[in-house]
Amino acid sequence: MVSDEKVKVMFWRTEFYGALTEGGTVSLHVGKIRGFQKLGHEVFYVSSGPMKLPEGVKLYQIPYSKLYRNFPEVLHPNYNRRSINAIIKIIEKEQPNFLHKHHHDFHYGGAWLKKHLGLPFILHVDGIEYWVKKNWGKLYFSHLLRWAEDTELEASDAIIVISDSLKRQLVEYGVNGDKIHVVPNGVHPDQFYPEIGDKGLKKSLGLEDRFIVGYTGTFGRWHGVEVLAESVKHIVKRIPNAVVMFVGDGDLRPKIEEITKRDGVFDKIMITGFVPFTDIPHYLSMFDVAVSPCINNDDNEFFNSPVKLFEYMAMGKPIVASSVGQQGVVIENGVNGLLHEEKQPEELAERIFEIYSNKDLADRLGKEARRRAIEKHDWKFNAQAILDAYKGVVGKK
Repeated sequence: MVSDEKVKVMFWRTEFYGALTEGGTVSLHVGKIRGFQKLGHEVFYVSSGPMKLPEGVKLYQIPYSKLYRNFPEVLHPNYNRRSINAIIKIIEKEQPNFLHKHHHDFHYGGAWLKKHLGLPFILHVDGIEYWVKKNWGKLYFSHLLRWAEDTELEASDAIIVISDSLKRQLVEYGVNGDKIHVVPNGVHPDQFYPEIGDKGLKKSLGLEDRFIVGYTGTFGRWHGVEVLAESVKHIVKRIPNAVVMFVGDGDLRPKIEEITKRDGVFDKIMITGFVPFTDIPHYLSMFDVAVSPCINNDDNEFFNSPVKLFEYMAMGKPIVASSVGQQGVVIENGVNGLLHEEKQPEELAERIFEIYSNKDLADRLGKEARRRAIEKHDWKFNAQAILDAYKGVVGKK
């Protein structure tokens, strides 16, 4: 078995993300890295672009071709070859104990390194890429994607997934369930805490006398931002001084604007666009209630683990969340938050009004949320689970 001596971890992010250095994936990676650091381990990071990393973490960049935006699927084989050649040299220099790779479409580099270098390979999976591309994007070379994905999943020594729902989907997809470890996302309670304050944001934004209903994150398909937009007219009817703040950006921003303009409440919302990750706690500090109205997918259950949920908890905010997937497990209704049925904007507004009209309830929910964030959802527990998976892999050899 592996002793408790310190290890060096190589993180590898292979997706093309251009200049987008904020959002849930960044929170996930930075969270895990700081979790390993808290436990006294060393981490270095390999990526396709720039990243804002914790102090002391080396960054190696292997950029995509400038033509990638025009020919994304066509250029993936070339990027596989180039990135593998580059990372071999990085591995020779850094000598990591194991690879922790974020699964992404068309990339099979982890499997190659496992086969040719014998490097223990732990794969983080937050979705079946074949399903994601087929249902949420455009897919032309489906056989190539399926082959690359199957190769990575089969070669990995252990797979880290963010929810029980995703584990079930992977097993149905044909993956050996014995090597799948469910490790929900987390938060750093020393970075997200109630006393951090808003740094004057509420005053500068002219919101000092407003009841702020807040959401943070990307405006994607499963985030439920359309439901929140639909709820605005019901919220302001019950709470005239309310403002609904969308901290983030994404594909559904035009839909949010369309819905609130149609309902005559566009002046009751605020969309900030993406803000630096380090500023998120200050925005959260302004919230009187924090919401996560996620929705199930059209043909399968909600399989994500929203980082925002744990950040809300660490900030000690009263939370209103839909009961889909993992949210219905992490949030115990009436104890550390309030739950509502998915896609029900009026019910969402009613839960928000319950918090608005009952300060004792709001305080109690927030305090219990903070306690559970500290005791159950610190990123260091996430990092330890990955280390335990690594020790299990090496212990079998």
